[in-house]
Formats: sequence, structure tokens, C-alpha cells
Amino acid sequence: MLLLAVAGCQASQVDNGCQITRQLVMPGTTALPLLTNVRIDRLGGGYALFGADDTAVRWAIIDAAGAIGAEQSFPLPAGTLRPLYAAAGVDAPGDTVIIGLLVAAANGTDAELRFVAAPADGSAAPPPGAPVATFLGGADPAAPPLVAMGASASGMYAGAAWLDSQTGFPTYAFIDGQGQVVGGSPHTIEDAPASAYSCFGFASGKEELTVTYQKGPTDPRLGPTWLIADITATGSVSTLTLNVAQLGGTMSCALTGTYNNGGSPEYAIIWQDTSGSWLSVYYGPQSGQVKSFGFASATDFGGPDLQPPLSGFATFGADFGVLFFKAHSVELWRVDQAGNVKGGAFVMPSIQGDIQGVSSVPSPALLTSTYADLTGAGTGRRVVIDSVCR
Repeated sequence: MLLLAVAGCQASQVDNGCQITRQLVMPGTTALPLLTNVRIDRLGGGYALFGADDTAVRWAIIDAAGAIGAEQSFPLPAGTLRPLYAAAGVDAPGDTVIIGLLVAAANGTDAELRFVAAPADGSAAPPPGAPVATFLGGADPAAPPLVAMGASASGMYAGAAWLDSQTGFPTYAFIDGQGQVVGGSPHTIEDAPASAYSCFGFASGKEELTVTYQKGPTDPRLGPTWLIADITATGSVSTLTLNVAQLGGTMSCALTGTYNNGGSPEYAIIWQDTSGSWLSVYYGPQSGQVKSFGFASATDFGGPDLQPPLSGFATFGADFGVLFFKAHSVELWRVDQAGNVKGGAFVMPSIQGDIQGVSSVPSPALLTSTYADLTGAGTGRRVVIDSVCR
């Protein structure tokens, strides 16, 4: 059952122009609402909610009108090291859930990545396919493979990205609604090795698939960089590397978004280091400039170890919306393109401030977020909130 409301308790009224335009509530009567690792993906005019527990991958589809389908699940095979997931399509966007299974190889040391195409309506899924990638030593819990899955822009493909353990190169694949790698084999994103890689993920970008990750510096005196790879459905790859960290500095995993730069989309990212939270804006290929602006000091929250994580990023006209996941609240901040915070923070609704597992996805001039809003042991709800800043 899904309830619709236009506001929620404990939502603050501030002057930053941010507000809730739709709030959906999933009662905690099944597993998905109370899971703390749920991810929300945009799916055409609707959304997909994905999560997993020790026994199954679980999902539910929200249509454009705000109606939510029944929770569905795929039982994890014995020996699964880690599940991954994203929607794809056979006849329509999101009619299939592609489940990536990291499983131990026969030698018990390496790990293999296999895909299953599970019908989104919960009907029986075929067995996993052949291994698409092998990760040397990947069965060791202390050294898990760098691999991620995410949504494509059309909803007809699932994207997968990983660090190839044999070549050392970042690699990607489009996975179709049948669970097959488009073109028959994965492809390299770039073949310029870095000292280290981390933060593999996906973002809403300019092409069918946008892969993001952090690269360690080739010179130890320098800071890491953030790479954005836009990939077309035909396999054309365009990469942008943002040099944003201070010399010798540290950098958290960034959130990537686009903004209107004189009529064309360009990229901006938000990230953190020990000094605070940063906005970095790329001004396009003509200037090639990247400027970084600190918009929240770590000392504002009590120090580097107490900084709340950045959990959402969207564009609202000439400004950005930044979502902070604080200890007992979720706050939407409005930040302009020079890093100035405008009007305070808008606090998302919660019954008693026991919030877990925030995930967000941007749409044009909209940020959609979800989190488990707990009320006690094994009780609570999941909220899905559309918010804007005008």
C-alpha cells in the first residue's frame, strides 16, 4: 500500500525556497521499506527501488503517477559474495531486473561476475549466465573487487563497471534485458593506469551511460582526480577528468551532476575532505577551467570525523541542491555556483529522527530521495520524496 502526502511532520520551514512536491510512504509491512541499503534509480517517468538482505535481492517499481508495484525478490544462490542490481528492458524500460552475482570461482580464491535477467513482475528467472569477468583474489572479503551497477538513461540497459584485475584498466559493459553483454564483450573505459582506483559508480549524465570513479595521482605529491565517462549506446566513450583536490589532499567519493552552462550541459561535483564540503564546477571545453568552492566547513559539524555524508545532488535553475545525511535528520541545502549557501537548510520529514540509508537521484529541476524512517525494532516506514528549490 502506498500513501500520498504533500508534507510531513518535522519538515522545517526555511527561506531557501526548497519544498516537498510529493511524498510517498511505504509502510514497513514487507522487507524493502526497512532495509538500510536501498538505492533509488530513475526509470523513465518513474523510479525503481532496489535493496538486498542476506537472502534475496528485493525491488519495487514506482510509476509516473506515484503508484508502487508489489515488492518482488530474487533469492540469492548459495555462495554469493555480493549482489548488484539495476533495471533493464526487453519490451519496455524496467520490465527486467538485471542482477549481478559476485560468486567464488571454482578455485575458491578468485571471484566471478555473472548476470541474471529476472522479470520485474517477480516471475521465475533463468539461471545465471556464464562469467563475464573474473577478479583475481576477489573471493577474499578483505580485498573485494571494485565493481558497480547502475541505470542507463533510457532504462533499456543496465550498466556495469569494474576494475579489470588482469589489465588494471577500468572496464564497462551494457547489459540488455536478456542479461547479455551488448556487443558480446566488455570494453575498456581508459587505458592510462593510475596509482589507485576507487568509488566506481554511475551518475545521471549526458549519454546513455555515465560512469564515475576516483583515480589516485601518478605523482604522490598531488591529490586524486575524479573521472566522468559518458558512453553512448553504440560504445563511443568521452571522458572528463576533474583535478579538484588540493595538493597532497584527500578526497571522498564525489556526487556528480550536470548544470546549464550557457545553454549546454556541463558537469559539477560535490565532495568532502578533512577541511569540509566542496562544490567543483567545470566551465566547459572552451575554458577548460575547474573551480572549487568550499560551502561547509568540517568545524561547523564538530570536526572532520563528524561531517555528515553528502547524499544527494541536483540542479535547480542557477543553483544546486545538496542533501546532507545528518545523525537524526536529512537536510536539503541550496548552494549557488560560487559555493554560497542560501537561506539555511530544509529538513526532510521523520517521525522520530531514526533515519537510515539515504539514497537520491536527480531529474531536471527535481531531487528524489528515499530513506528508512524507523520507529522501533523492526517497525517504521520508507519515504520517497520529490523536492525542489525555486
